Amino acid sequence: MGAIVVVDAFWGDGGKGVRSAWESLISDAKMVLRGCGGPGAEHGTFINGKYLKTNQLPLGFLLKGCSIGLGPGTAVDPVKLFEEVKRYNIDPKQIKIDPRCPIVTQENIRQEKESANMKKIGSTFSGTGRCMSDAILRVAPLAEDIPELAKFISDIPIIANSLAKKGNIILESSQSFGLSRYFGTKNYVTSVDVTTGSLIAGVGLDWRHLNKVILVVKALPTREGAGPMGQVEEFTVGEMENLGIIEFSSIADSKRGKLQIRRKAKGIDWDMLKKAAMVTGATEITLTFAEHYDPNVKDITEWTKITPKVFELVKKIEDVTNAPVTMINTGKPITSMASKFGRLPDLNTEIVKRLNSYC
Repeated sequence: MGAIVVVDAFWGDGGKGVRSAWESLISDAKMVLRGCGGPGAEHGTFINGKYLKTNQLPLGFLLKGCSIGLGPGTAVDPVKLFEEVKRYNIDPKQIKIDPRCPIVTQENIRQEKESANMKKIGSTFSGTGRCMSDAILRVAPLAEDIPELAKFISDIPIIANSLAKKGNIILESSQSFGLSRYFGTKNYVTSVDVTTGSLIAGVGLDWRHLNKVILVVKALPTREGAGPMGQVEEFTVGEMENLGIIEFSSIADSKRGKLQIRRKAKGIDWDMLKKAAMVTGATEITLTFAEHYDPNVKDITEWTKITPKVFELVKKIEDVTNAPVTMINTGKPITSMASKFGRLPDLNTEIVKRLNSYC
């Protein structure tokens, strides 16, 4: 029993939300929470060929249908919140928001869209950074000040600690180690720290309830926007096209009027991974997008059928992080996941029906 943290080792888009969703189901989680960041980071997965995503809410509720909590360290955009509540037909009683959450305003979003610096670093223009700035200056409106949020308001630290004493809860980080304001490169970072310590603080969790930390490691790390990608070479767009491993960004290219192509590294920066594992306190690893590293593992769901090439990568990751790789993601569908401990639970009729309703 206790809290299970899911964090990302590099620059995001590694599958934290999918891993969080599976962990919620496996561990019979009572609640999945966010405790840092805001509505900028997109978490998504593919179900029946359709891409489902969240920005404001953690994605970990998808399979379990558990309660959702936004801790006081999380910026809240009411517009995006209600869009997601409607999209996923979530009962308002299922969502708990701490009264101290700062509120993202339309003015915050406008300020970011007009900022040359935000354009330079490749911001998602969610308004989260400006909101956090206002919170630091003590001028941000808080969730308790917004009438339409009254039905969600709850004391998240009390709820999270109470639930962690009785069962499992999931803390799903909003972004990734390489984008942390504390540990990223220069100003090519998000507005807050998003590692384990800040996630715990942003929920108000007693650290003694921490059970394990799952570090998500993308086999070929990607990055949106500007900023370095470690001591590794990047693929060209042509190389990615030839290999069939192109990923599209959630950030629109204003000049071309379409989505950008994500930058992709040709391998892992091992020094960065070692530091990420140390800072986050990783106790186990989930390797994601393994099919981009070796197409022969695409959509494999049995551990024994993972290829020697991928297992060689697993061995290197375990040596560097001193933590076991326990799950491997092998494709776009949410079911394309192999576990070291045996076949993952089948999605029962109730879960399938609910997932289909989202599509």
